[in-house]
Amino acid sequence: MQPCRLVFLTVCLLLSATGWAQRPVWVLPIDGVITPATARFVETQLERAATEQPLAVVFSVDTPGGSVAAAEEIASAILNAPVPTVAVASQALSAGALIAMSAESLAMLPGGAIGAATAINGLTGETAPEKVNSAWRGQFRSVAEARGRNARVAEGMVSERIEIPGLSTREELVTLTSAQAVEYNIADLQAASLRDALSQLGYGDVTLQTLTLSPWERFTGALSNPLLSAILLAVGVIGIVVEVFTPGFALPGTVGVVALLLFFAGSFAASPPGLLDVGLLLGGLVLIALELFLVPGFGLFGVAGFALLAWGVARIFEGNTLTMLSYTTIIGGLLLGLAFWLLPNSRLTRPLTLSARLGGGPGDAPPEPPQTARDLLGETGVALTDLRPAGTAHIALRRVDVVSEGGYVARGNDVTVVRVEGNRVTVRPS
Repeated sequence: MQPCRLVFLTVCLLLSATGWAQRPVWVLPIDGVITPATARFVETQLERAATEQPLAVVFSVDTPGGSVAAAEEIASAILNAPVPTVAVASQALSAGALIAMSAESLAMLPGGAIGAATAINGLTGETAPEKVNSAWRGQFRSVAEARGRNARVAEGMVSERIEIPGLSTREELVTLTSAQAVEYNIADLQAASLRDALSQLGYGDVTLQTLTLSPWERFTGALSNPLLSAILLAVGVIGIVVEVFTPGFALPGTVGVVALLLFFAGSFAASPPGLLDVGLLLGGLVLIALELFLVPGFGLFGVAGFALLAWGVARIFEGNTLTMLSYTTIIGGLLLGLAFWLLPNSRLTRPLTLSARLGGGPGDAPPEPPQTARDLLGETGVALTDLRPAGTAHIALRRVDVVSEGGYVARGNDVTVVRVEGNRVTVRPS
């Protein structure tokens, strides 16, 4: 009986050892700026780990920080990981500190640093409001407590008002060296390298399998940065609007379409949009196109279109929505202002500028424009925009929203008012 039991145990140990050797340790680099694409990458790999069951997942952290919302998603995924997790950090600043502390084990490399995690307003570069930093500080405390780390020091990384005797005053954030991180119970150990850290943790002879972002994931990840997304959205919308005021389809429209396509690619990287998100974005663009091409003036369709676009962006970018929309508003305004300043006589700005000269003599008073729309009947003028069939014309010293009776009329052609029904002015080519 005893020999049989001994053979059985020996076989079990051999099988266990063989299984250990065949199961690798995954290494996930977290480097550069943390974006929503980084969060998606980590979440996807941890979902795979639940099925493939590697021995452990190691996060090689070397980052100056990044998106607060993305870091919170990553930290939550690591805390709930289905396999053991290890963080090996050289530089884990700002949002990177939260990610590093979320792992079950944290090793610091020589010359490493962790901390300096106060939330920054991405729009102004200033410290975020206390309401935001309070929530961020609570997140650091919660993660530290969950992993048995020094919660007070973790909070001091976010708020300079927390004084740590011998480490920080009330005027500075906590930033720890590798040795200090171990001393103050933020990290578990110091290591000379990633391999050394794994050896100290009992993974010395295992196979390492590094999982990295593909070139396409890195490209779309860069596009998901709120600032770049805002630039693409502003350029895309302005390019389409400029194209409306110019005949044919030329450079502004091409640039606008390409920018919007890149914006949608970045949106997908930030958070894969569902059918509702895609519907909101496309619906907003369709309504804006209807307003620009078919309905004179700017009214319900335009307002509804921009509202749908804002709603779609809010759903996709979530925690970065306000930053992204603020960037878009400011950048869009600057681009429009620059266009009007640099191109005062362009086809885009000409309809908005006064080109007629006023007489200078005492008897040269300008003629009075018609007072009502009905007074325009029979008057002739010039199309200021393409009439498709709706558009704008200059008639009797007035800028008038009109509808062509005969279909398309190119910008610059003469038109005559043939019918006035309420505020609807119908024209035909002269």
